[in-house]
Amino acid sequence: MSLSEVPVGLSAKVKSIPDSLVGSRLISLGFIPGTYVKVVRDAPLGDPRVYLVMDKLITLRNDDAVQIEVVLDNDLVILSSAQEGTYTIVELFGGVGFQRKMHRMDLQKGKTVQIIGPMTVKTQRGVFKLGFGIASRILLRRV
Repeated sequence: MSLSEVPVGLSAKVKSIPDSLVGSRLISLGFIPGTYVKVVRDAPLGDPRVYLVMDKLITLRNDDAVQIEVVLDNDLVILSSAQEGTYTIVELFGGVGFQRKMHRMDLQKGKTVQIIGPMTVKTQRGVFKLGFGIASRILLRRV
């Protein structure tokens, strides 16, 4: 998963940086493999984003953040990149309207769901094919 896919408020561990001029610049900013990065906030249109790295706030464009490979802690995964299997919903990142929409599909914090295909979820209320925008706002843990 790339750093640009991590939802706001979560931390991830840097796994790898590209071996290039951009990679050298990212390392000099503190994005060193093995360090933890927290996504602090998004700009209104989603680009750039603010990250907390080594007690420094760094603003980074998504073009650069997509090159940083990261791993979420505690076997967490974003639904948009989840493999087939059974998961528990850990968090839903969205406002009241988003929460209502998820509730209608029985996608709620603490519920167990089954991923049966790319961004396809089976709940007690049926099978739902989610778009990337919605799927990237649902945090899961494998059961």
